[in-house]
Amino acid sequence: MSTDQLEAYVNGQFDELHRLVRLEEKRTLHLVDLKEAFLTAAAAEKIAEISVHTERLQEEMACITQQLGQLDQAEKQPGAGVGAVAPAGAPGPGHRPMNPGAETRPSFAWRLQKERT
Repeated sequence: MSTDQLEAYVNGQFDELHRLVRLEEKRTLHLVDLKEAFLTAAAAEKIAEISVHTERLQEEMACITQQLGQLDQAEKQPGAGVGAVAPAGAPGPGHRPMNPGAETRPSFAWRLQKERT
């Protein structure tokens, strides 16, 4: 084998190696893109779950605020005890959430009302 043939062979091998490296880079980038898409979808799902939970908490906070306001008003009225005030929709001892998977302990406002009596 002459030096020209050997040089052509080595150059051909380098070209093939370079082609294989580019192909592997493309495959790796494709896998990275797939992983990024999967993580983006998972993050969007978690954000939706957090939004629903936040909305529920805001509703509960509004209810608690309303109940505390009613309790404060009842305390300001002469002769009215805290036990006399039962806000509409206030949970009682037998209260169970509509969602069976939800927390089953009494709400904070109900516990606060019971502590004041």
